[in-house]
Amino acid sequence: MGADLHNLLFEIGRERGISEESKEIFRKTYGAKFRKAEEAVSSMAVKKYTFKPSGRIVWIVVGREKEYFLIPEFYCQCDDFYINVVIRRKVNLCYHILAQAIAERLGRFEKFEAPDSDFIRLNSEWKKQSV
Repeated sequence: MGADLHNLLFEIGRERGISEESKEIFRKTYGAKFRKAEEAVSSMAVKKYTFKPSGRIVWIVVGREKEYFLIPEFYCQCDDFYINVVIRRKVNLCYHILAQAIAERLGRFEKFEAPDSDFIRLNSEWKKQSV
């Protein structure tokens, strides 16, 4: 993620909301990705799983086709990320990563706790599950 995005995300976290000015910058910079990210956040499609007692955290964003595992600011398992970020290097993120970043700053995501013993089973489900 670039410095401009980090500045916008910092502002969102500080204000606990997205100003119209910030929305306009997001729209100009990310276009449809921002619209989809906004929809994901407003529909509570971002999920944070915390495993106990290890404290391992897994972020999931429910997309149109399946639930996508992601590592904030770094990786998403969706095709858009693989094709356009990794292979073509056209963009630096997918809408799932943008949605997670916004949702985390706003505190607008579902929270789940699970025992560490459930991690392998849930991880297998996320890898194959379709919505």
